[in-house]
Amino acid sequence: MTSLPSSVNVAIIGAGAAGLGAAHALAGSGLSVIVLEARDRIGGRAWTVQASPEVTFDVGCGWLHSADKNSFVGIAKQLGFEVNKDLPPWRERAFGNAFPQVERDDFMRAMDAFYERLWQAAQKGKDEPASLSLDPGNRWNPMIDAVSTYINGCELKDMSTLDWDAYEDSDLNWRVRRGYGALVAAYGAPCPVALSCNVTLIDHSGQRLRIETSQGTLTADKMIVTVPTNLIADEAIRFSPPLPAKVDAAG
Repeated sequence: MTSLPSSVNVAIIGAGAAGLGAAHALAGSGLSVIVLEARDRIGGRAWTVQASPEVTFDVGCGWLHSADKNSFVGIAKQLGFEVNKDLPPWRERAFGNAFPQVERDDFMRAMDAFYERLWQAAQKGKDEPASLSLDPGNRWNPMIDAVSTYINGCELKDMSTLDWDAYEDSDLNWRVRRGYGALVAAYGAPCPVALSCNVTLIDHSGQRLRIETSQGTLTADKMIVTVPTNLIADEAIRFSPPLPAKVDAAG
């Protein structure tokens, strides 16, 4: 958008998949809507770059996880994006020829056994660090912990057993040939978005919300906040009056 409106019915913070999904859901409702995005692009953590004429690279998310349930599979079809349904070669690429085959097989057995113990621990309903499900003294524990950083985004000592168990996964993982980020950007193209618009304060003390941004101030009847939880926890966006329970939950 070329200029920020002074007033809307609904303001959405964040032009990632969640914010764009909210904008699509409100399309045709008769309500005035604006998506406020701090970056100079839409897509959030979905971002495709053309590394070379022959190489399309997803810098952020790249997999349509649980593809049989993932709404972006249907969106890809609607927008003419080809989906690659080949099985992911994760295990082959993760270890390549760095170890003899017998060692690789031994490691995979150890990791599968670890995740089975982790599942058993979760069924007891008591939350604990996932590292407690490692087999004490197992030679592969450091490798299992290292692999966790790309499977789970953290080391096992920082991973919640119950949170891991709550993740739904149908084990069907596909890719978008032109890039997941390119797909999300195409999905968001029709949405009313103000780029390079950093929200700093949400004043909810009055009848209408007052939103301070790097491009000026606007008011709204309602707001949908879809930014990453760490930004809420770090209070990059401030609320007035404060919302300590929500900030603490985000943390």
